Amino acid sequence: MSTSNSLRLPAAEAAGAAAAEPDSASNTTSAASATSTSSSIASTGKANWGLGIGAIIALLLLLALSVGSVPLPAPQPASVAPGVFSAGRAMAHLQHIAHEPHAVGTPANARVRAYLVAQLEALGLQPQIQSGLGKMSNRPWGAVGMVHNVMVRIPGTGNGASTGHGADAGKGGKALLLAAHYDSVPTGPGAADDGASVAAIMEVLRAVKAGAPLQNDLIALFTDGEEAGLLGSELFVSRHPWAKETGLVLNFEYRGNSGPMLMFETSPGNGKLIAGLAQAVPQQVASSMLYELYKNMPNDTDMSTFKRAGVAGLNFAAIENPAAYHLHTDSIANLDQRTLQQQGDSMLAMVRHFGNTGLQDLKAVDSVYFDLPGIGLLHYSSTVVMPLTLLVAGLLCAVAVMGIRGGVLRPGRILLAAPVFLLMAILLGIACQLVWLGVSLLHPEYGTLGDPYNSHWYLLAFVGLVIAGYIAMTAGVKRWFQPLELGFGALVLWQGLLVLSSFAMPGITFMLVWPLLALLGVLALLFSRRGAAITPGARAALLVLGLAPAVLLCGPVVRNLYVGLSPNASVVSGLMLALVAGLMTPLLSVLTRRLLLPAVPLAACAAFLVAGSLTARTDADHPTTANLFYAWDSESGKAYWISRDDQLDAWSKSYFPNVKEKQQVPELFGSASRKYWASPAPQVPGLAAPQIDVLSDTVKGAVREVRFSARTLRQAPIFSVRIEGTEVLSAKVDGQQFVQKANPKWLLEAYAMDDRPVEITVQVKAGTPFDIRVNDETFGLPPHAGPARPADLIQSIHGTNSDTVRAVRVKRFT
Repeated sequence: MSTSNSLRLPAAEAAGAAAAEPDSASNTTSAASATSTSSSIASTGKANWGLGIGAIIALLLLLALSVGSVPLPAPQPASVAPGVFSAGRAMAHLQHIAHEPHAVGTPANARVRAYLVAQLEALGLQPQIQSGLGKMSNRPWGAVGMVHNVMVRIPGTGNGASTGHGADAGKGGKALLLAAHYDSVPTGPGAADDGASVAAIMEVLRAVKAGAPLQNDLIALFTDGEEAGLLGSELFVSRHPWAKETGLVLNFEYRGNSGPMLMFETSPGNGKLIAGLAQAVPQQVASSMLYELYKNMPNDTDMSTFKRAGVAGLNFAAIENPAAYHLHTDSIANLDQRTLQQQGDSMLAMVRHFGNTGLQDLKAVDSVYFDLPGIGLLHYSSTVVMPLTLLVAGLLCAVAVMGIRGGVLRPGRILLAAPVFLLMAILLGIACQLVWLGVSLLHPEYGTLGDPYNSHWYLLAFVGLVIAGYIAMTAGVKRWFQPLELGFGALVLWQGLLVLSSFAMPGITFMLVWPLLALLGVLALLFSRRGAAITPGARAALLVLGLAPAVLLCGPVVRNLYVGLSPNASVVSGLMLALVAGLMTPLLSVLTRRLLLPAVPLAACAAFLVAGSLTARTDADHPTTANLFYAWDSESGKAYWISRDDQLDAWSKSYFPNVKEKQQVPELFGSASRKYWASPAPQVPGLAAPQIDVLSDTVKGAVREVRFSARTLRQAPIFSVRIEGTEVLSAKVDGQQFVQKANPKWLLEAYAMDDRPVEITVQVKAGTPFDIRVNDETFGLPPHAGPARPADLIQSIHGTNSDTVRAVRVKRFT
């Protein structure tokens, strides 16, 4: 890329570059002065190697500091002082909560509920059980279910403190609420999701009882049916008086089973909440970038229900090792007790802070916030975002003028370099995605898991790939752009992203503002008259210092995005890495002449990919998944083994011995369904189909209204109702409006209804035939169904529930 083996800003390059610019005679004149003001970092190639390598090592150390900067505390034993959170004591609760799957509506769910009530009573508290029909209809499909929330209230000492019961509860002020769900998915015991949070709240309640009383009332809410569609939190918010008395909710979740607890979501107007969080837990891992991204994702937790009700809140989750998410491997043995200890320490600290803080008025201007290693949680008002954006823009223009006057930049080239760099970044992101697609073809078991156990190897591979690819691309465009011009083009692009995000997503601006200010400040110094007097070593140190904010801030972001979105969205991680690589152009260009770059990062990429393949083992500790279930059609009397997996493993093939390809099974799934592996199965004796009773069927003009009830006769914990063949114009469930927009794929899921019917009214276009399809499910395959699952093969969570017995009934309307 350069005419010597040194990093120039640039010097001798500037003379040649100026000559190549037809309309820049002034640049030729200024090239000589540029040589003095922008001389090379080192006077010899040997020194240049040392400084360049030292700078890269320094940046790698900063990256390691940023990514691994959250030390987790050692688990405290059960013998620790009563006022201290003990992971050992919490684990004793978890042994009862998460030793088996306990989905809503199952006997195991009832056993967990009874345990929680007994333990709360043993603490001298008076728990309540709120039972009722929870409903969720904020998605294209809906859900209802009979759920049973467990809750308890510890009265505070504030003015007119309440007794915690009846109509007078909470008159002393707003209450602080701790929330976690005690139900699990049917495919896993839920040790992390969300048994650990339930156990942590139980231990925090004990610690609060052992310490000084709080001023505010403290409510603990253990919701039921979160995994089925936030049913318990919806029931609490809509029907329990304590919901209106809640000033702040702290909700706790898990997506992985290890790593630090992230504060990833807040309610709108979070300025006071973030200030309080920073005071209560100074080292809390949190980022307004996560908040901005999560707002635009379809994901939901119980916090979503509270936010819709206008309750202020903070949402926390641990996300490391997501391969266990919703699987049998989400077990007690796989939970990192250090994460549980950190969760409990933070939870107790927040309870003691917010439990003694007025919660009546928490609305404030949103904050921009992020954590830094060794410093903790930093925050400032979003009202300063625009002034900071203007400051960065002004500094960028000033540095550009300095570079142009010094002959090291050409205005036309740096403006053109911005879109060229953007294209390079997009191509590098796509390259990462293509590599992952190749890895997925080589290891199809990754697709069944969603997140591989060894995904860290592939993130390291993407880092190497992006660095190598970026260096190769910069070499390819060196005829048109000098390294510093391309790097400055990256700065222009960053500025453009900063302007856009200042209006659309101000919470992510910290990732752009501080890296830009730091690097532009260094470049301003190096472009100045004093720059020529700075020694090569000092220049290298200054460049590392200028890049430090980008590495410290963007490193954790890349990792969290990679873990949170899974390698299936590697394009996002690759794009972020490419953006950071653009800022490092001056340093990266140091080593390109002798192929240390891109050869070394490319070799590292290959080595990490090989390491990923070598560690892609499947065993009892690292099982893969398979989808298999039994389905019976009551109309035809036919029964089938069904799988929706893309490929069949050896165990699954035993159920489909003569099946060569997937096919539709319209009697089970309708004529417009996807294709499945399907094979005839023996009929299970005594299997009863769900029931459909038409209560009324009327036509008014162009609208046909059908009112009917559906129920499961075998008390299945799940049944679904689907309207096929026509668009549902509107729908009511048990007399309440459930769908107000037309929906061509209307679906209702019902949970834990026993044999209670659900009454449904749908309006459809008159004159159009349609079907009502009801499908109920019980957990577990039929007895003596076939060979047992091997130890390295567990139930799948993706798509249709695995290891279930289904019965189908269809009612046709002409």
